[in-house]
Amino acid sequence: MSLAVGIIGAARVATYAMIAPARARDDVVVAAVAARDADRAAAYAATHGIPRSFGDYAAMVNDPGIDAIYVATPPAFHLEQARLAIRAGKPVLVEKPFTLNSEEAEILLAEAAAAGVPMVEAQHSRCHALWRVVQQALPAIGPIQQLEAWFDAAVKTDDDEFRWQASLGGGALMDLGVYPLTWVRAIAGEPLAVIAAQFRQQRAADAAFCAHLAMPGGVIAVVRADMAAPFGAELVITGRDGRIIVDNPLAPQRGGHAIRLEQAAGTSVLTSPADPGSYDVQLAAFVAHVTGGAPWPLPTDDPLRSMQAIDLVRNHFNQEKPDEAL
Repeated sequence: MSLAVGIIGAARVATYAMIAPARARDDVVVAAVAARDADRAAAYAATHGIPRSFGDYAAMVNDPGIDAIYVATPPAFHLEQARLAIRAGKPVLVEKPFTLNSEEAEILLAEAAAAGVPMVEAQHSRCHALWRVVQQALPAIGPIQQLEAWFDAAVKTDDDEFRWQASLGGGALMDLGVYPLTWVRAIAGEPLAVIAAQFRQQRAADAAFCAHLAMPGGVIAVVRADMAAPFGAELVITGRDGRIIVDNPLAPQRGGHAIRLEQAAGTSVLTSPADPGSYDVQLAAFVAHVTGGAPWPLPTDDPLRSMQAIDLVRNHFNQEKPDEAL
């Protein structure tokens, strides 16, 4: 029997984060999509071969033919829409970033726990097998001293693109920065303080940012993202005895991925599988979690701590003027 997933939001992200990986499995089916505009939902369903569409989120969530929910709307609506799933008693995968802020995340997680409803954040990059390779290599570089993580991607500038509207949960920090923040947290733990931060304002959001973070054990992390730059992503872990460079830790399956271990004796390239891809592994983990009770594989990256890290950097923005030179 297949897990019937309903998508909230006729969104582009759902095409590669849910629809494509679901088609590669025989135990998951995207059974419906809902949007505020019924015509838009119907057109999306027709384009992507989804059997049913709804012009009302609650109607889809409460439909007995839907087993689980994937929330793919802008972050400003995640609290409201994930609550629908909680009230219907249906497991929910919430697209990153989890909510607008940590206060909303705390509320949502408490409500899900009280109702006994599984709810997790879509942090696909951290589900990938490359992290096992990185963890195994860490002892070779000795105590960690510094981390650098960045993710750039040119975001379309259409008038209706929510990523240029901070009020909807857009901006480089929320949309792109959530990933490098997750990567450094996976290695060094939760940030203790912001040492310095800069951002570049464009339209109604931060178009780029760079933050220097104090991490546990005296580790310094430099995290940055830019919504007007060509695609690129990297994690550099510097230790006393060498460093590990991870090219494209975001989505290794899309190419341009490598893990290099640099030591005094030389450089070696570590093997990391490109397949299954990060979205495929994420969906597999979600299915195992909600149907068989398997632990969610990201114990060090719960949604509340993820949003607290974002808030820490954003609060520093509020104390500074935008730096147009960034």
